[in-house]
Amino acid sequence: MTLWDLFGLALRRWPVVLVGALCTAVVAWAAIQDEGVYWTRTQVVFLAPPSDLYPNSLETRSESLVITAGLVAKEINGPGAVTKYGSSDVSLVGLGIRRGWSVRLPDSGGQWAPNFSEQVLIAEVVGESVEEVEHDQKALFELISDELYDMQRDMGVAPVNDVTVTVAPESTVIYHVAGSRSRAVGMAGVLGAGATVAVLFTLEIRARRRWLREQRDTPTTAIPIVAARS
Repeated sequence: MTLWDLFGLALRRWPVVLVGALCTAVVAWAAIQDEGVYWTRTQVVFLAPPSDLYPNSLETRSESLVITAGLVAKEINGPGAVTKYGSSDVSLVGLGIRRGWSVRLPDSGGQWAPNFSEQVLIAEVVGESVEEVEHDQKALFELISDELYDMQRDMGVAPVNDVTVTVAPESTVIYHVAGSRSRAVGMAGVLGAGATVAVLFTLEIRARRRWLREQRDTPTTAIPIVAARS
């Protein structure tokens, strides 16, 4: 089918084209109404108790702290399997989540070779307003702190030896993430045009098959042969 054939098909079935254009316009309008989301990511650092040998808790590195951070994350997220991604930079916004939070132990080993070497938890929050993100972020940090405190009390750790947590950086930035309106309208137009053409082709094929079936089922009338006179 040539371009002119497609143009003629669109003229013959103009109601289909009109409905497709209206649906495309509605989808494009809905796409540009999206105001985006607000997202933030911060690190919750696990600190060892200070001592005379290691007075600076920030410089203390320990595998036990990494394990403790992993246990806290497991308690918060539940017993389900943790989804692995090809990159550690995957965010909630990139996953298509518009409202929610996540707590995870950073894995620098990738998808096939896990490697947990940092005594921090990555806390992410995404929401539809700045106030919503700030509230959830504060509640998430309190949840991590309470879970760590309860875990140490259950294990009989003396308060003087408690592992503590802090947020780094202390003042986190909340980003506004929004898509491109021009791209959204363009993609809506492409998808709408493709869907309309597909409907036109489907209707045309069905019409042709119906016409062929009617021609096959219609009985033919025999035409008598008249002898020509000399």
